[in-house]
Amino acid sequence: MMRSMFSSISALRAHQTRMDVIGDNIANVNTVGFKSSRVTFASVFASVIKAASAPDTTSGRGGSNPMQIGLGVSVASVDMNMTRGSLQRTDNPTDLAIEGDGFFVVGGDGKAPRFTRAGNFSLDKMGNLVTANGLNVLGWMYDPVNNQIDTTKSPSKINILAYPTLPPKATDKISFDGNLSADTKAYNGTIDKYEDLLNVPAESKYSMSFKVYDSQGKEHTLQLTFVKKDNNQWEWFVDAPREKKNIGTAQAPQEVYVYVDDMIDANNNYDAFIARGTITFGQAGKVFDDENTPNVEGIQITGGRIYDSANGTFTINFVGSAVNPITFKVNSSQFDVNDNTNIAFFLKNLTQFGNMDSSIRVAQMTGYSAGSLQGFNIDATGKITGIYSNGLNQLIGQIAIATFANPAGLQRIGDNLYINTVNSGDPEIGTPGSGSRGTISQGTLEMSNVDLAKEFTDMIVTQRGYQANARVITASDELLQDLVNIKR
Repeated sequence: MMRSMFSSISALRAHQTRMDVIGDNIANVNTVGFKSSRVTFASVFASVIKAASAPDTTSGRGGSNPMQIGLGVSVASVDMNMTRGSLQRTDNPTDLAIEGDGFFVVGGDGKAPRFTRAGNFSLDKMGNLVTANGLNVLGWMYDPVNNQIDTTKSPSKINILAYPTLPPKATDKISFDGNLSADTKAYNGTIDKYEDLLNVPAESKYSMSFKVYDSQGKEHTLQLTFVKKDNNQWEWFVDAPREKKNIGTAQAPQEVYVYVDDMIDANNNYDAFIARGTITFGQAGKVFDDENTPNVEGIQITGGRIYDSANGTFTINFVGSAVNPITFKVNSSQFDVNDNTNIAFFLKNLTQFGNMDSSIRVAQMTGYSAGSLQGFNIDATGKITGIYSNGLNQLIGQIAIATFANPAGLQRIGDNLYINTVNSGDPEIGTPGSGSRGTISQGTLEMSNVDLAKEFTDMIVTQRGYQANARVITASDELLQDLVNIKR
């Protein structure tokens, strides 16, 4: 009788623990990245009243099972359910979710890293990506010197504002493609100065504008004009838009064509062009290039304000040396936008075909103005890319993810954080999407994986189990009362 009361008391305690866990699960039904838990029970050892006996072949009696009475129940385990919660779209750029296995690595406070599935991050005033309680999200920053993200280093703070400005880059190579119509009428006149070029009939020339950037990121508009001189030969001119202006005095006027862009230095030589040269096409309509005679090139530079015919270069100079001059090489044999030694002004992709209008465009070029950080994107591999006002992108860093051999062995420490234990295994930190690590989804949050229907069902079962065990205590008490009443 007394055993029944103590067995029921152990059951009440176990069911109370289960209710505690159910209550915690339901309380965190809306907690970002929360992982629910469950309680399993185990019977405690039994009191053996009679031991088992083996069959007796001598007397012919069979064996008997042991007689034993259990002594209640205990909590066998409180297990975490590490299944992924559903994703909720928030469109907040600092909200991140892991699609798959793994945990965000957070810390940066001098203590061992901690781990979380809650990706409700934000930026602090320094631009660091931090958790809701201020811990830094860890990863690897972009190294502009080596032009890479070194993920072999220990993870460190992710600072979104590490590159608030994208420095300008001067144009050092530009490539054109398109066609100069073979049907264009040749021009026999002499072109010695800008005004002569204006007087060339439209039926004999083609002009286009393009832009270059100086070393401070300022944009300068230039003009590239082609004048057909013979069947397969054209003359090209690089110059900038001009306007007629009196640079003399009222008494002694001197009207010249000055540059509209007053940064371009004419060096008081208003008749000269920035550069000029010739382009010769072969009979197939492509730029002449005699491979057997390297010195014979289809593109030559013949003049300009600052030019070098031997090396095929010309230079755009700027007033007051405020910015670096820009030098191009017109007879480069190839164009490689990624070759830092290449300074090509590349015209070799032009053609001269008939029955086609003249149309030329800038195919590729380097150089851009400075840009300020306008926003950032985080891709599936955790790479953070800054978006700048000049339309360019810049890598900023990459977020780290840790996986564990036994994630259910992690220990909860509050604030949606976990630490590794001896049974979870050591963290295996790497980039999202590598190995068994999940990928990153920006603008989403992983919701709690608490299943309310299951929790309510478990709550009913637990409540009934608790009531039944309480009833056993009541019944046992009534039996004791009846026993006491025998004495009257």
